Amino acid sequence: MKKKINKLIAIVGPTASGKTDLAIFLALKFQAELISADSRQVYRGMDIGTGKDKSYPQHLIDIRDPKTQYSVAEFQKDAYKKIYEIFKRKKIPIMVGGTGLYIDSVLKGYKIPKTSLALREELDKLNTDDLLNQLKSYDKIAYEKIDHNNRRRILRALEASIVNRRPLSDYQAHKPKFETLLLGLDLPRAELYKRIDSRVDKRVKAGMVEEVETLLAKGISHERLQRYGLEYKFIDNYLQKKLTKTEMIQKLKFAIHDFARRQLTWFRKNKDIYWVKNQKEASILVRKFLYYEK
Repeated sequence: MKKKINKLIAIVGPTASGKTDLAIFLALKFQAELISADSRQVYRGMDIGTGKDKSYPQHLIDIRDPKTQYSVAEFQKDAYKKIYEIFKRKKIPIMVGGTGLYIDSVLKGYKIPKTSLALREELDKLNTDDLLNQLKSYDKIAYEKIDHNNRRRILRALEASIVNRRPLSDYQAHKPKFETLLLGLDLPRAELYKRIDSRVDKRVKAGMVEEVETLLAKGISHERLQRYGLEYKFIDNYLQKKLTKTEMIQKLKFAIHDFARRQLTWFRKNKDIYWVKNQKEASILVRKFLYYEK
């Protein structure tokens, strides 16, 4: 049966769950194109720490200088553009990533609120706890959902609530005009943690510390590295001699465990996700979705 276009596949899950490997497998099998939905992979020079896999072409990686900001609104606009370009080529777009807000902004069609750079700069003078307290008063739903360790997102959510005089969580969604199959990778917690720990060790050996040193040499500030979180935050602390190398590695592993748990909490709330355990399960669902097989 002829394949119908205007169908998108999205693959989500916690960090280190194998999302990109699954996406590449499906892209090769179904002649699809990949769109990265990762808030840090958009930045050039942040390769090892963000786990970029350049063995298969992906849209929306390496599109920004790490000195600049990249918002959810920009991602939404860029992603829609790429999606419809892929449709015109009569291909299937596969969006893959662990940044839940990026994924939701596209699949749910969020109306992105106005922003204010001046207000953002003022709010940025506050510490993270003060930002969280203000966000809680403006938008309790966003406060409960947001990653409390991600200062940049906290800042943006508070800015949006103040500028628009309404909670960020209050915005109406307008679903886009394409069908979506949303797949989630499900791994036992112990296996996921083992993968995370092994990946940290491999990335350190692959030159992750040197990558951060290069970013600093190019003028990326310590403050910005801290905002990028996880690998960049803890390695920056190590380079500033706030942690030993052993402490850095161990604390980073624990922080990524915690991050993975928060990702799962976000995704588990989405009842549209079909959770799969392997490539075979995913492939069966994708084939049915694309070709209407029973």
